[in-house]
Amino acid sequence: MSQSRSTWARRLALGSLALLIGCATQTGFAPNPATRLNANSVAPQNKLANYRADFNPTFQNSFMQNRQLVRTGYTTVKVNYTNPLQVSQLNELGMDVWMVLPRYVLGQVNAEVFERLKQSRLQFELISPEPGLSAKNNFDPQYHTYDETIAELRDFAARYPQLAKLKDVGDTWEKANNKANRDLWALQITGPGEATQKPGILFLGNHHARELVTVEIPLLLIRHLLENYGKDPQITELINNRDIWILPMVNPDGHILAEQGQNWRKNTNSSFQRGRGVDLNRNYGYKWNTGGSSSSPTSDTFHGGAPFSEPETQAIRDFVRSRPNLKIMMSYHSFSNLILWPWGYTTNRVPDKRLIDIGNELGRLTGYKPQQAADLYVASGITDDWTYGELKIYSYTTEIGSWGDGFDPPYSRVQQFWAENRPAAMYLIDMAGKL
Repeated sequence: MSQSRSTWARRLALGSLALLIGCATQTGFAPNPATRLNANSVAPQNKLANYRADFNPTFQNSFMQNRQLVRTGYTTVKVNYTNPLQVSQLNELGMDVWMVLPRYVLGQVNAEVFERLKQSRLQFELISPEPGLSAKNNFDPQYHTYDETIAELRDFAARYPQLAKLKDVGDTWEKANNKANRDLWALQITGPGEATQKPGILFLGNHHARELVTVEIPLLLIRHLLENYGKDPQITELINNRDIWILPMVNPDGHILAEQGQNWRKNTNSSFQRGRGVDLNRNYGYKWNTGGSSSSPTSDTFHGGAPFSEPETQAIRDFVRSRPNLKIMMSYHSFSNLILWPWGYTTNRVPDKRLIDIGNELGRLTGYKPQQAADLYVASGITDDWTYGELKIYSYTTEIGSWGDGFDPPYSRVQQFWAENRPAAMYLIDMAGKL
């Protein structure tokens, strides 16, 4: 059952493990950049073992080992848990949860949350060498910047005018407040005929700014579809009979900070007295603020002041509502090698076997672990819950990459990620016409 905020607060106060702090001290250097990929690039599947019960996450086997360490005020921690409810409580406490394993939660806390964590009686240890010291993100120059992403989308639309049309979906917070000039752009791909009469599918990337690969997979999907139209019979048939929308960057303002090397998750809303930014994937209206998000603007999981308070989520809301032919939505995130489906706000099961069957097939195709979102941890106000809960669109999230990849792996890793996710994307485009 979903819980009220007061119930969640009471349960949070019942954390019942002894405090244990440990440290690790190794540092490293950034990897070298690689060249960008062709959409047809492939790589062998790499079945990672991060979900084994005996996996022991450490500094030495994390992405942090190969990053410059800087004094950011944030600390990466490993928190033991004995009940899944405790993972959701950590979200409400304000922890930025990165990965959930059978016995541990891995993530980042700011100084305020670190003090609260110490007082909670939860057992934890440091992954950071010391409190307040964490990894600076790398922005491999082969990743697309915001400007390069928009330029590439415009180039696709110009080169394939019969198949691709570019649409300005809405404004970012900084544009809405006269601080910058950035928009959310979506590319429509479809063949001859009235698009609104065809079953539709929507792919979204980069709700969270630092999750760099989530821009690249949508761009590679666009290239794969357009460059193979008229050459590959399956792709040609799918484009002719589907209304495909791909929006690679939901959070352009935040992505600018990621391009500068900041470990930034939220948008850049600066209207609060404390803190900055709203977690866009906690700001959607369905069951908003019913658990698993923070009410503090200093937290990386801050849900905002109201449902759909942010221009970016308003843009997605209005765009999706205006297209009743949409049957499937996929939102790309990183990291954890997971396929997730609703619900996120409650552990109650969705009485829709086909939704789950498709999710399990996505797990088989990617090699990622498939599960209901709330089985990872309860989180309300997420994209999937809204698109499925309000509009009955079959909705999924893919979490790309491992503890060793982090949010900013070298671009050379994108080849592997694309090989893992391309079959799943094609499967979903096909399934949009079979629901």
